[in-house]
This record gives sequence, structure tokens and C-alpha cells, in this order.
Amino acid sequence: MISPDLPITKSEEDALNRSNFAKNLAQAVIQCTFPTSFSIGLYGKWGSGKTSLLNMVIEEIENIEESTIILRFNPWLCSDSKQLVIQFFKQMSAVIKLKKPAEEKVWELIDQYGDMFEAAGIIPIAGEMIQQAGKAITKKANEQVKERKDNLQKSKDQIIDRIIKEKIKIVITIDDIDRLSEEEIIAVFQLIKALADFPNTIYILAFDYKTVVQALGKVQNGDGREYLEKIIQVPFEIPAPDMDSIYDTLFSKINSIIGDVSEEQWDKNEWTELFEFGMKKYIQSIRDVIRFVNVFFLKYGILKEETNLVDLIGLTTLQVFEPYIYSKMIIYKDVLCGNNFSIAYVEQQEKENEIRDFLNQLIPDDETVNNKEASLSIIGILFPKIRNILDMPYGRGRNYVQRELISNNRISIPTCFDRYFSLSLESNAISTPLIKHLIYEANELELDESIMEIYKNGKIKCLLDKIAAYANDKKAIRLSCDRASLIITVLSRKWSCFKVDDRDKDFFSIPFVWKYLYCVDPLLKRIDSSNRFSVICAIFKDESVQPSTLALLLDDFENQLGRFTERKSKENDAVFSLEEVLILEDIFKKRSIEAIDSRLVLQQYNGLNFLWMLGQIDAELAKEKKETIITDDFSLLKIIDYCVSKGSVASISIEKIRKVNKRALEEFIDVNEAYRRIKEYMETEEFYKSPEDEKISAMTFTLVMENTNSEATMEDSVSEEIAMRALRQVAKDSGRE
Repeated sequence: MISPDLPITKSEEDALNRSNFAKNLAQAVIQCTFPTSFSIGLYGKWGSGKTSLLNMVIEEIENIEESTIILRFNPWLCSDSKQLVIQFFKQMSAVIKLKKPAEEKVWELIDQYGDMFEAAGIIPIAGEMIQQAGKAITKKANEQVKERKDNLQKSKDQIIDRIIKEKIKIVITIDDIDRLSEEEIIAVFQLIKALADFPNTIYILAFDYKTVVQALGKVQNGDGREYLEKIIQVPFEIPAPDMDSIYDTLFSKINSIIGDVSEEQWDKNEWTELFEFGMKKYIQSIRDVIRFVNVFFLKYGILKEETNLVDLIGLTTLQVFEPYIYSKMIIYKDVLCGNNFSIAYVEQQEKENEIRDFLNQLIPDDETVNNKEASLSIIGILFPKIRNILDMPYGRGRNYVQRELISNNRISIPTCFDRYFSLSLESNAISTPLIKHLIYEANELELDESIMEIYKNGKIKCLLDKIAAYANDKKAIRLSCDRASLIITVLSRKWSCFKVDDRDKDFFSIPFVWKYLYCVDPLLKRIDSSNRFSVICAIFKDESVQPSTLALLLDDFENQLGRFTERKSKENDAVFSLEEVLILEDIFKKRSIEAIDSRLVLQQYNGLNFLWMLGQIDAELAKEKKETIITDDFSLLKIIDYCVSKGSVASISIEKIRKVNKRALEEFIDVNEAYRRIKEYMETEEFYKSPEDEKISAMTFTLVMENTNSEATMEDSVSEEIAMRALRQVAKDSGRE
């Protein structure tokens, strides 16, 4: 529903309650007759609705008296001052001929009158008739000019006589005079004052008063006001618009675009603040409404499922009315998004001062910004961090929960920010309709296949964040017991397949394993307490769920009760009771023994990570089972990889490292024996068929054993890059590269 920025043509379209004014003005025009021309001025700034008002006046005149001749003269169609005069009379002649073709050829006289200007090559400038530029003003030429002026006056007198005799009434509207050149503005008023000042001819002129006065000042010794007062008999300031009507029009158009929206999509408090403190200050005319609605309509059609509605309205407001700020916002993403958090008070203050400096650059106090106060309010409403720093009065006491912001696709979330500007999803994002389908509708097979497809596309973190957000968001549609159970089950079955390296550029990012628990805990709480334990028991007994995954769950439940940790959750936060957790321990032990004895765990990614939890529950059993695992070089490689952890260190940049836990390895095999055997295995073709990650761990172990006192190994740690280079060199030396 893009609306062209066009004036209304009928009173029934009036949204500003100006139709009564138009009717009264039209009746006054019809009732009056004048011995000369009569001029009415409608003064108003650009966008104030002058053209719409003119259209309503003309409509009313046509309804009241059909015989009135109406000329809507558009000087914009003329190329210069001369053409303006010539075309005026041509058009005047044409409308009279069309309306009154038999009235003793009045239209012919007017047509001839216009032709005389064209033939003579003369135009009005500052109240005088002069020849075209470039012609010398000689005595003979002056005589010719006088003769032409006399002929023009005779022709004009004939027209006046015929108009009076035939009782012809002409209403002429001229709009947008203020948008002409100064020379053309002068020509229009010269035309009205001297050339076409016919009886019963009423001019209704619409323009910006200040602009026209400035142009006419060049005629009347710098006093354009005095000149204008001689021409305009009845001046009218365009009635101030009814702002409530303008706002109602805005609301109506927005509503027609968005239709019915759910509560989760529409925060009434946020919208009220956005409109009252920000948007309202920019919407001053119907033209402002149209400008906003046109842009919003296009953006909403593309992004309605992927953005927050209130945020999109706020950003669109800045795009339309504060283009400078809008164009710079993308640069300040890191400043605007996220949380403002620092443990140390001094650091907090320094950070806040830094952000204030950035805001002064984004929203400078100069002519590039139309309304600093309003734009700053909008920024504060869109970005909670900015709101808190500036201590804005609105929104106080409101709790901005990160997961709610994620589930609602708020612009303040870094992963959502870019789409508001690019009009498309980020490469690592998942569409909201797909997320909702998977959470609320997909069957088990579809959910299973979709999760794996998302993982293969590198978007598993995004999926887990979304699931956690929806599970925690109180405004989101409540998940049924069956849906929550299904999602937990499918995630648990697939967890052992996910290979995600946490050591990315974000040194403080949440560990990937936590994302799984952030999904499971709130989903379990969505399940009725009478059914919750049976659901988790079924998962613990599900053979497709790996022991390492069960260990994650069990560790979480144990920690909630304060077991194996100094931290204890609040009693109400514990998902299961101690009695229930002990039952889960027994199931876990049984599954662990089966996995070790069958050696299936050696085939799984992170398949041995459950051993730590097994040791916490039953240390003797864990020790006994560990001693049985290494039976060949394949299992040795798996154990070494299990005992090598991954991490990062930060210096000038973030560097990936691997660290060997010799003490853990000693629980399986003597470290010197392990070193000897792995060195021999590294010389075989079979070793190089192993997963790359395991080969790097093996090389890390050998480097630690060989270079204990070297700078390359600090506290049994080796740079991953060093280990990879060493591995490539060994492969090259053996002819395998």
C-alpha cells in the first residue's frame, strides 16, 4: 500500500477537518462579482496541504455552480517567463471554449491576446514591457514597443467588454508559486496584476508567504510585502492541521499494513514511549505520514517475521526523518548493542563516558540533525544499554531479559541488528517462521532432520539460542508437555554429533555445552512436575542418547542440589529431587558400563567425556573400567585425545592452545608407555586415516613429552599452530604429504 505523495482530490478524503473551510471559501467566491480581478491568497509552508485545500474548493465550486469556468493553471509546465504568460492565455482560452463555445468567441479574443505576446516577443518584468534580451533599445524600437502596448490594451479592453456582457465568471487557481524561480514568481504576479486583471476573474493562489515576499522584493524596492498586499485582497493562512487527525491517519495506515499482531510482537509500553517521546515530534503533516508509511510498508513486507515491530517503526522513523543518524548507526553497532556491564565501578564509569562520546558523534548538535532530543529518545528506546546510561525516565523498572530480546528479534541483539539495515537475514541466522515451526509444529522426524541440516549449515548455535529464548520467554506461546519433551529428546539424541569449537574470536563467549543445558532446563520446567521425571527417565534409557550427553544432564541436576560442587542452586530452581537424581545415577552407571564394554563409546565424538561423572558417582567402578579401555592403538589415540583439552590464551591476539592432562592419562596407561606406543603408531598409514583433531592431540602429547623444558610447552600446553606445523612436518618426512 504505497501511497503517492499526492494531494487529496475530494472532500470525502479529508482527514484534517478542512472541508468546512473549503466549502465556505467556495460559497464566498460564487456569491461575489467584481469589476476587476480579485485575488485570494492561501499561505502555507511546503507540506501544509495547500493543494488539497485548493482541490476541495474547486470541487465545491463545481458542485454549487456548474457555469463557473475553472482554470487550474500550472506554471511548472512552462519553461520560462515568456512561456508562462503565453501558455496562461492559451489555457484560459481553451477552458472558456470548452465551457462556453458559443459566447461570441470570447475565447478567440483571449487566444489572440496571447498570440500578440508571442509575436511581439515581449514579456512582463517588474511592471514593464521590454523586448527580448539582446535587442538594442533604439528610438524606432521604442516606438514599436509603444505601438505593441497600445494594441495589447485594445485587445484587452475587447476581452473585458465581452466578459461583462456575457456575465462570465472565471476562477483560476495557481499552486506551488513558491517553487518557481524568482523571475517566474514575478511574472506570475505581473500577469495577475496587469495582464489578466479581467472582471469576474477570481484568482486563488497558493504559496509559501516568506518565499514569495523575498522574490517580489526585487520589484518594490526591496519591500515584497507591500507589493504582495497590492495584489492579494484576501489572504488566508492555511488552517493549522488537527494533529489528532494526523495521528489517527498515521495509526490507521500502520494498522492497515500490519493487521492483527500478537502480544509477543507488540509491546504497548514500548510503542507508547516510542511515539510520545520520539516519533510524534516528526509527524507534523499528512506528507510526513505518507513519507513514513511508504518506507515502513516496504521494510515491513520484507522483515515482518524477522524483526520486532516497535523497533522497526522506530528505526524507520530515523531513516525517514534523520537520514544522517540512520546512515551512521551501522558504524556504531558495538556501542549500541549488548549490555553495559563491568565488575569494577571505575571501569563502568569509563565505559559509560566512552559511550556518551560516541553518542555525541552519532547525534551531533548541529544542522545535520532535525531533532536531537527526539532522535536520542528513539535510540534510547531501541537500545536498553543506551537508555540505562543516559538514565532516561521512561522504561524505569522494566526488566530487559536477554533471552526475551532474542526471541523477539530486538535490534539491540547484535545478531539481529544488521538485518534491520540490510533487509535480509544474516548468513548465520535462521528465519523466524522456521524456528516457530520447529518449536511448535514439526514432528519427530522433521525436527530431527532439520536440526542436522541446521548443524551442517553452521547455524546450530543460533538454533539453540532461539530455543532457549522461546523456552524462557514468558510472552511466547506456552509449549505443551509433549512439545517440550520432543525437543529435549531430539536434542539429546543429536548432541553427540555436534562438533563445535568454542575457541572463536569472542574470548568471553558462552561455552557451547552450556547452550544445550540452557535449552533443557527451561524446557523441563515447561513440563508438568508430575510428568517431568518420566520424560527424563525415558531419555536416560534411550540407547540413541550417548552417555556423554547423559553426563551433562546429570552434572546439571547434581549441581542444582549442591552435589560435587560448592555451588548450590536455590531450592526452587532444582528440577529434580535428590531421590530422583539418585535413580538417574543408577541408570547412568548402567548405560556407562554398557558403552565401555561394547566399545561403542570410542566411535563417538566426545564419547569418553562421561568418565568424569562416572568417577564422581563411583570412583572404584570408574577406575576399574578405565583400565580396560585401551586394547589397541586406535583406543590409545582416543584416550590421548580425551586427555588433551582445548583452550585459548589472550596476548596481543587470541591464540588456540592444547593442554595435556598427564594425571588423567595415568589413570588409563603409563604416560611413558603411551608416548612410546603413539610414536610408533604415528609412523603407520592407519594413523593418518584418523580424524585431524585426534592427530593434533597426539602430536601435542608427543611435543609435551619431548620438550618439557622448552618454551613451546608451558605447563604441559602447546600452541595448536605449533602442533599442526609439527604434524605436517612429520607427514612430509614420511612421504605422506
